[in-house]
Amino acid sequence: MNLLAKIFGTRPPSTLPAQTVYLRPGESMPLRTAIDIVSTTVDSEFVALSMSHYSGYVREAAIGRAVELGSSTFVASITERLNDWVPEVRDTAKRALVTLLATIPAECFVSILPRLRDLLSATRTDHRSWLFDFEQRLVQAGGTEAIVQAITGTDFHLRRAAYFAAIDHQLLSGSEIVKRGLLSGDIVLAKRAVALLDHLPAQERGSSITIAAASPFGSVRYAAFKLAVADTLNSDNEPFVWHTLFDSQGSLRSAAARLLTVNGRDVVGRCSALLDAEALTVAQIRAGLSLLAELRAPNAVAMLAKFARDTRSPIRAHAYLLQGRVSTSLKDEIAAHALLDPARKVRKVGVRLCMRGAFVSLEHIRTMIVRRRDRHAALAVCSRDQWDSVACIALIAELETPSDDRDENLREALNKWISNPVSSWTKPGVQHRHILSTPMAQSRLIKLARDRHVELCARLRENGIEV
Repeated sequence: MNLLAKIFGTRPPSTLPAQTVYLRPGESMPLRTAIDIVSTTVDSEFVALSMSHYSGYVREAAIGRAVELGSSTFVASITERLNDWVPEVRDTAKRALVTLLATIPAECFVSILPRLRDLLSATRTDHRSWLFDFEQRLVQAGGTEAIVQAITGTDFHLRRAAYFAAIDHQLLSGSEIVKRGLLSGDIVLAKRAVALLDHLPAQERGSSITIAAASPFGSVRYAAFKLAVADTLNSDNEPFVWHTLFDSQGSLRSAAARLLTVNGRDVVGRCSALLDAEALTVAQIRAGLSLLAELRAPNAVAMLAKFARDTRSPIRAHAYLLQGRVSTSLKDEIAAHALLDPARKVRKVGVRLCMRGAFVSLEHIRTMIVRRRDRHAALAVCSRDQWDSVACIALIAELETPSDDRDENLREALNKWISNPVSSWTKPGVQHRHILSTPMAQSRLIKLARDRHVELCARLRENGIEV
């Protein structure tokens, strides 16, 4: 009786319902007996398992036994019960963690910080007050060093929870917590850190703003820009604003251009001069070309045409993409040129332009297959139409050397075409008929179709293509 009172606090044991429970598979027993077993066992694994039992009374008893055994291995299992659907179990779990913190090293509790922080979004009850109090106890028990070390750990859930705990409990100075967040490589921490910049003394902001301005995350760089410039152009920040003009993030680039233009600076002229000087990095060139396109600069078309011939494929790809946006009336021609480029990265841009409405002929697709052997681009472009698709499969099969791996890829595409009823509802054009009527193309298609060759031949004959 004393044992039950110890577990259930002020609730009298007589309140235990007279019910039967299964403590182990196939083994039923009265609830009181089950609680006695859980409360006296020394099997740690069994205790941890009992903490997720369907009976709240058993879960509560298991938590009490875990406290008596006093092992750090129970910490995670008890944490899972902090938001239990039974209020008494929640309260027991909270008391259990506080009790264990007095006997178990504080660093053993740092790993549960992510789960503790999840309680902030729990809806069964408001855990905020208890959570803050427990984290404060953890700090006082010597957990500061372990929490700070976790900020640079590899587990991003733990890293974030530790960082937020360090902020809430002021485990590091303001400037140190900001710098750690900005240098973390974690966008969540970096965004929180840059939001804290405003709270730093003015004399401590400079170095942190410099770090933020070089962040790999555009939103962080944009926040640094707003803090550094404050919508005012002067001799101190103008070099920084000009540099920002070539940022890879569009909103930041546009903000810099607006500020310079409002203050009478020739943004287009300066940007064009730097592009012509060939003194910029690949990323800056791409950003500069984007800016000219965004501003609809008079020389944008000529500049894009120039860089579409650049020796560097990332620049050519970007130039073709921007050409498709700026010169919409020439998008067919632009896509055709991109699809014949030696670099697959550039041909992908050609595919993207076709997906957005540009048109290239099947004859051009044939040329691309012959020159570049890029079946992926060919099939992607020809997916626009069912008959384009099967004609493309025939072209690839006819022009490429047979190969088990490559043929399997074509076989999947052909089976997909045979299974699609749309090809029965539409009619092939002259080019389709010409390609699909050649003996070589038909032979290869029939071989690819295998046991579905009868369906293939029937589909072709239905549309006037003799096989």
